[in-house]
Amino acid sequence: MTDVSLENLTKIYPSGIVPAVNDVTMHIKGGSLTALLGPSACGKSTILKMIAGLLAPTSGDICFAGQSILRLSPDQRDAVMIFQNHLLFPYMSVGENVGFGLKMRHEPKREITREVNRMQELVQLDGMAKRKPSQLSGGQQQRVALARALILRPKILLLDEPFSNLDANLRLEMQQLLKSLHQELGTTML
Repeated sequence: MTDVSLENLTKIYPSGIVPAVNDVTMHIKGGSLTALLGPSACGKSTILKMIAGLLAPTSGDICFAGQSILRLSPDQRDAVMIFQNHLLFPYMSVGENVGFGLKMRHEPKREITREVNRMQELVQLDGMAKRKPSQLSGGQQQRVALARALILRPKILLLDEPFSNLDANLRLEMQQLLKSLHQELGTTML
């Protein structure tokens, strides 16, 4: 379980006068499920992208377990981000999408298959390994994105409005699934 600390975090985009994020300081306890709330364009996504390493802060620091991560590339941070749009590879099957990160890490095929099966069961996608994303509902696609992120066993899971494109009933179902996964895995989720 990894604590996350933001210390005087600021982001000003090159064309901007007003900061997108202005002097934010907060501490997120390791293993917690924390929500950032605020109106549209208040900087929530910008904060998540800075934690993930997709954006560099203008000033301030980001620490995991008390250590600054600013000099680490996104792939070295052990933080995975799930976006509003699922960003699944349309030409890959569900199983290939879920196992993609492990394949990029050059894990043995047998290990990838075992972990893909485990993740598909965990997110309730049993029997769908050979389907393409276009053959899935929005909720199923979101489950694939969640499994693809969790298979990497990140220290921190960053969720950027992942359920906003789902209808109300499905959104509630996915929130309950995320809560149960959080309780089972203990991953710090923001």
